[in-house]
Amino acid sequence: MVTSPPTLPPSQESAADDRSVDTEQLLTLLGDEYSRAIIDALGTESLPAREIAARTDISRPTVYRRLDRLKDAGVVEPTMTVDPDGHHRQAFAVVIDGVELSLGDTAATPAASSTDTASPITLSVRSDST
Repeated sequence: MVTSPPTLPPSQESAADDRSVDTEQLLTLLGDEYSRAIIDALGTESLPAREIAARTDISRPTVYRRLDRLKDAGVVEPTMTVDPDGHHRQAFAVVIDGVELSLGDTAATPAASSTDTASPITLSVRSDST
């Protein structure tokens, strides 16, 4: 049985919807094979760290470290689950739908591009706002 996390008051809900993502931190996490394996294992499920470790064949300490980083980046959120024997366990779920990465201005002219030394990187994260 999975218990839902407590709902936020309206003033905090809007703040949670407007959370920002550290582009460098997120790109680093997505470049890490363990983080990608954890995200893949979670899919649309909410799983405890021990189940993630079993599915990915990654040590539990590594899973916990990556989950902490993914949580800090706003990619996963913890929830509480209750086992049939009554024990409460923390589980994790992916809370974003996807990531879009844009490198520079696609409408730039060749002349404008030659004068620009660096292309801006834009990263946007989609999350389900239901």
